[in-house]
Amino acid sequence: MNYGKKSTQKREKELTSKSTMIRKKFYVIFCKSLLVCVFAVMVIGACSGVGVIRGIIASAPTIDDIVATPTGFLSTVLDANGNQTATLVASGSNRRAVTIDEIPKNLQHAFVAIEDERFYEHNGIDVTGIIRAGVKGVASGFHFSEGASTITQQLLKNTVFTSWTSESSMADKFERKFQEQYLALQLEKVVDKDWILENYLNAINLGQNTLGVGVASERYFGKDVSDLTLSECAVLAAITQNPSKYNPITNPQENSKRRMKVLNNMKDQGYISQEEYDEAVADNVYDRIQLVNIESETNSINSYFVDELTDQVIQDLVEQKGYTETQAYKALYQGGLTIYSTQDPEIQAICDDEVNNLDNYPTAPKVSFSYRLSVRSADGSISNYSEQTMLSYYQSSNKSFSINFNSEEEAAAAIEQYKTDIMKDGDTIVNGSETVTYTLQPQAALTIIDQSTGNVKALVGGRGDKTANKTLNRAADTTRQPGSTFKIIAAYAPALDAGGLTLASVQDDAPYNYGSGQGGAVNNYDNRYRGFTTLREAITNSINIVTVKTLAQIGPSLGYDYICDFGITTVGLDESSNETLALGGLTHGVTNLELTAAYATIANSGTYIKPKFYTKILDHDGNVLIDNTEPVSHTVLKDTTAWLLTDAMKDVMTQGTGTPAYFGSSMAQAGKSGTTTKNRDALFAGFTPYYTCVVWGGFDDNSPQSGGQTTYPKKIWKAVMSRIHENLEYQDFTKPSGIVTAQVCKESGKLAIAGVCDADPRGSQVYTEYFAEGTQPTEYCDHHIVANICNASGQLAGGYCPADSISSRVFVIGGTVGTEDTPYLLTDDFKNNTCTMHNEGNSTYQGTSAFSAVPGVNNDNSGGTQAPADNTQQTQPPADTTDNTPADNTGGGDAPSDGATGGDSSTNTGGDNTSGGNDGWNIGDAPVQ
Repeated sequence: MNYGKKSTQKREKELTSKSTMIRKKFYVIFCKSLLVCVFAVMVIGACSGVGVIRGIIASAPTIDDIVATPTGFLSTVLDANGNQTATLVASGSNRRAVTIDEIPKNLQHAFVAIEDERFYEHNGIDVTGIIRAGVKGVASGFHFSEGASTITQQLLKNTVFTSWTSESSMADKFERKFQEQYLALQLEKVVDKDWILENYLNAINLGQNTLGVGVASERYFGKDVSDLTLSECAVLAAITQNPSKYNPITNPQENSKRRMKVLNNMKDQGYISQEEYDEAVADNVYDRIQLVNIESETNSINSYFVDELTDQVIQDLVEQKGYTETQAYKALYQGGLTIYSTQDPEIQAICDDEVNNLDNYPTAPKVSFSYRLSVRSADGSISNYSEQTMLSYYQSSNKSFSINFNSEEEAAAAIEQYKTDIMKDGDTIVNGSETVTYTLQPQAALTIIDQSTGNVKALVGGRGDKTANKTLNRAADTTRQPGSTFKIIAAYAPALDAGGLTLASVQDDAPYNYGSGQGGAVNNYDNRYRGFTTLREAITNSINIVTVKTLAQIGPSLGYDYICDFGITTVGLDESSNETLALGGLTHGVTNLELTAAYATIANSGTYIKPKFYTKILDHDGNVLIDNTEPVSHTVLKDTTAWLLTDAMKDVMTQGTGTPAYFGSSMAQAGKSGTTTKNRDALFAGFTPYYTCVVWGGFDDNSPQSGGQTTYPKKIWKAVMSRIHENLEYQDFTKPSGIVTAQVCKESGKLAIAGVCDADPRGSQVYTEYFAEGTQPTEYCDHHIVANICNASGQLAGGYCPADSISSRVFVIGGTVGTEDTPYLLTDDFKNNTCTMHNEGNSTYQGTSAFSAVPGVNNDNSGGTQAPADNTQQTQPPADTTDNTPADNTGGGDAPSDGATGGDSSTNTGGDNTSGGNDGWNIGDAPVQ
């Protein structure tokens, strides 16, 4: 810098020049103007904000107008005819109001510690919590998942702002949230903390159809809320954030994690001591919960249908309307809804009647039980017992021990003996801990669906009297192995639809093992090996090996894809490579409801419709809350595939394993039977043009059943379906366009050769089969062959055998020794031995023709040794493929056997098309005339 005199004067002149002063003045004026504008905008914005806020506050209900206590209206369920079948109400079965004095301090503090730690300090809103949630939301990329609502706000949300689930914009949400906070401030001015906490604890959803801590304590612990321990209080407090995820019965591990957070918060916030914390952590509370996992009895017992209906309504309110589970339960049990169900009262009554009809069962019912007992030892420790501990106790020395008895008296005596065996001197039974519920065995379940709409018309979840709501629903909730009913779903449907096979395709019913690591040998129920067998016959007679080979040929992964498309949700991806899928060998089994929907897909021309229990729901004001009339559907099979499967299953009813279920020619019927290992499960799945019905039977404890006593599902199916179709017009299954016929050979599934396939020693193997157009065979039978036999030696005719001593015989080729094809196989030993009686050294017949000329086989009439026939020179015309008559089962084939079970698929071994090999063989693939 130059700080000399001249430089300074020059700089002063520049700064005081007129142009410089003008620029400075303009800059100052601009900055002042900008500040004025900014300030004005801020003032206007603030005024507008104040105006908006004042408007929101003005539109909020006043504190005098709101009712922040849990209230509601009963909901009504109507059947398909408009008759009331059930009422759903919170009081009694769903909520029992309790006062703050009845609620233990530990329970109050548990909810405060996990839901609103500054509850006793704030005045309705938690500014610290709002800031914390905002900071975390910004830090996580503006994902605001952290809650900041106080218990006061949550109470208002559940009792006042019940329409929040219909908010369509952020503006609506902001308005509700601001009003909620405003009213929280106002509410806390007029009521105390105990009033707020009492109503909050009576309003919340705690899972298992419980609202409020009063009924929840009874549901989970079998005791009054005032008797809850610290550990039990923490369990309940852990539920409320997400009643499904933290359900201590179905998800005890998740509840346990959150319970630990509750206890840690209580300790950190000074509500409990370290000693109390340690005692609660050590408590094995979840074993105790499982032991008292029985539903509360109620004066109004809903049917199994209504039990499942309520589950579906809750699910749809959450998924379609965005309700929380608390809001969904509140709407269902307090919202005054009118639910139009799909239940047909007449069909339901028939189903209930026949499931409980003793005439449908082979023996008198047995009796099992659900048992709970707590025993206090002399040292004060408590041990819990159940029917499962009873089973384990006795099966340790007697593997065949069962809790299925001939009468309630026998069962009661067994219980008394069990108590005698386990209790020691000084042991006492905890007062009120012993409960027993008797159940008839074997049990049964069924579902009926109108396949054209997906409407569930009737559902029976068990046999015997239903004594409580939400008891075990064997039709909708439990999974059992489906046995051979799964063959259609996992193997034959995908094989016909996408696997390149037809009903005429054959598999060699011969000894076969599952793929590597999937099990041992596959066995047929009757221990037979039939040899070459068509898929139609395998379906009709429930042949396991053919089914397993079919799935192996098309690939288990394709079968798995179709299982999923059929709506089965209980088969995991880890099972997608298992050949055992074909026989219903599943890790978890399937529900009766989903299996019925899968068969309804076939009955509905290949279109799956999600089962529905209601058509619409109206709110308390009569407005449509949910319209469920439109089906949720997708295509699984081509209509031609569905019809072909149906046609094969019609044979099951009239000549196969389903004959005991067939109720006569008054209505077209199709179905499939199924049993599992040791007959632990017995099923029949079938349908008519009107309805689809699946019946399951078995013991709840999975005990084996006698093989001769598993027809009762078929008898129940027959009794139910015959009665509900009594006044319905006869209908057959509509054959779609694109179905053609062809005369094929049962041994190969290919076009039959006249004079060969119909000249099988067992009788004609030719029949007419249906095909989807474009899938009918174009090749001729390659499992039959004609050989010339010397009558004198019984061996293959040689070149020196006299013509008048030669006859032709039809053999089977490509089969397996040891099957029922064995007597008719052209074996290697037979092929390697030509006639030893006539040869050049001892025959006087030289140059005589070995056999008569056969067009298309032997075209050389000059005599002498003939070369084997060439399959490519076949000139015999094929069977007429234009015939439209149904399959002709005459000639060959075994009569169907009742009671068949299981079945799977395999790779077709194909036929050996080689003919001849030595001079003098006279073997052809065409008829000898």
